[in-house]
Amino acid sequence: MIFALRSRAHCILLFLSVSVLGLASPPVTAQVLRYQPKPDSKFAYRFEISADSGSETTHYKGITKYEVNSVGADQIQLTYRGGLSESKTYKAGNRGMRGPFGFGSFPPSMPSPFSRPAFAGKTQTTNQITMSTRGEVIKLVGDSQLPFLLGNVSLIPFEPLPETDEKKWQIDSGIAVTQKDRQDRFGPGGFGPGGFDPFGRRNNNDDTIRAAIERTSFQLLRHQNDLVFFKKDYELKMPETEDGVAYEMSGSGTWTFDKSENMPAGIEFSYKLIVKSKNSTTTLPITMKYERLSQQEIDAIEAEAKRVAEERAMAAAQAKAEAEAPLTDAERNDALASLASNDATRQIQTLGELAKKNLQSPDQDIVAAMKPLVDSDNDKLRKAAHSALLRWDAEYKRIASLKSAYDRGGVVDNSKREVNLLTTLYVGQIVQVNEHGPFWKPATIEDIQTDGQVSVKLRGGGSRKITVARSKIQLAPEDLPQPNKPATAAALPSSQSRTWSDASGRFKVDAVLLRVEGASVVLKRADNREVTVPIVSLSEADKDFLRELQQKRAAVKNPFEP
Repeated sequence: MIFALRSRAHCILLFLSVSVLGLASPPVTAQVLRYQPKPDSKFAYRFEISADSGSETTHYKGITKYEVNSVGADQIQLTYRGGLSESKTYKAGNRGMRGPFGFGSFPPSMPSPFSRPAFAGKTQTTNQITMSTRGEVIKLVGDSQLPFLLGNVSLIPFEPLPETDEKKWQIDSGIAVTQKDRQDRFGPGGFGPGGFDPFGRRNNNDDTIRAAIERTSFQLLRHQNDLVFFKKDYELKMPETEDGVAYEMSGSGTWTFDKSENMPAGIEFSYKLIVKSKNSTTTLPITMKYERLSQQEIDAIEAEAKRVAEERAMAAAQAKAEAEAPLTDAERNDALASLASNDATRQIQTLGELAKKNLQSPDQDIVAAMKPLVDSDNDKLRKAAHSALLRWDAEYKRIASLKSAYDRGGVVDNSKREVNLLTTLYVGQIVQVNEHGPFWKPATIEDIQTDGQVSVKLRGGGSRKITVARSKIQLAPEDLPQPNKPATAAALPSSQSRTWSDASGRFKVDAVLLRVEGASVVLKRADNREVTVPIVSLSEADKDFLRELQQKRAAVKNPFEP
């Protein structure tokens, strides 16, 4: 869900209708405050934000950076880079506890805002900003949104400036909030039809427009050299809807403007977000502080970042060189001796060292010594051997990747190994099924019915059971391990030789049916040669024979049931 609320200090995407009082523009004097930094200059701010949800406090901290792209008489263009990291502290005795409503201190209609995974302001991101020299946002490209109606962190420092050198001014805005729904829901609960969600969660399938009143006022406090201090008061009210939900946000603090740089210098501000839902009221105190860093601090941060990046690059290059370096004769002999020993601790250590290697031509003797260890009863040894073989044996890695795809469920590649009424299937077999659309999903056969239907259980976390026709099933790739395959899975009820003929009756052969592969049969002739013949090319008598065999197979008792 996306909400279209924008103000000077708060921006929650995408559409805004604002009516601002006092738009007449008197001549600008030298004393009037304007955002007019020097072209190509850089600025950075250190942010600290805390939101107290009752049982825990969530903190957002980080450095935001701006590069001035251009400065005109009426507009400036900035590039923002940065993001705030999130951390939590828990109050004594409340860690992991849930409130009386099941969502910490939030009522049922107000799920915790921290459950939503995607807030761009909590990641490193880039915004392109075009604004007037008075702080009106003309264009914003990108997203740096924070929770709790705090808006885009890239816009937070820029407050609306007065028309003249006024000591006191106020912005009254009538705001149309457009609620844009996404086709997703994060967790239980939700906000009823028409409900506004300040945390950006889904409401319903239709856009909802709600009116809100926003008021921001400023009053000059004092001058201190090039710094100008203003008292800022903020209020946002969203009236109660039919579902009984209303929102209020208010706050006050001190905002500072630096006349030497013509840019914000900092703020110390406290908010209260109040959510009224039927018979419950939830209040969330929020504090915000940011301060502009000096050029020396910016240089130090950039120097430290460069140093860390260089150290990481050097460490990565060294690790790469070590991983690609072939084993010496002594290392090879030690590895083989260790893998052949019965000392699990020694084997695990050796496998851990071998797993760090990334060789162009891995030693096949070492690969052969690793393979038996993946079947060890020792869980740690088995996992260590698996990790090492992923680096040393490309074929093992390919099979492991295939097995992982079928274990976790979801969509798998089309195997193109068709199943028909004559294909040998067995309970416990891993296959792929086409439930709907062009997608194939991994499944395990649960029951083979005589009417051509097959009951399967989809693999993965859900383990959902469905019944499909054989035409909706394909065999898994031949390389996929089949742990439930019976020892006699390829055997047929009858292995006697018989005469097979084609549909025209012109060609005949005495042969034994070995197996059915997809839409073909594999026959073994008297001279022991194997031939593969499409089923559609066989005579009707041969097709009837195959159908009878299939019916006999379907009637065989499931060996995996008690």
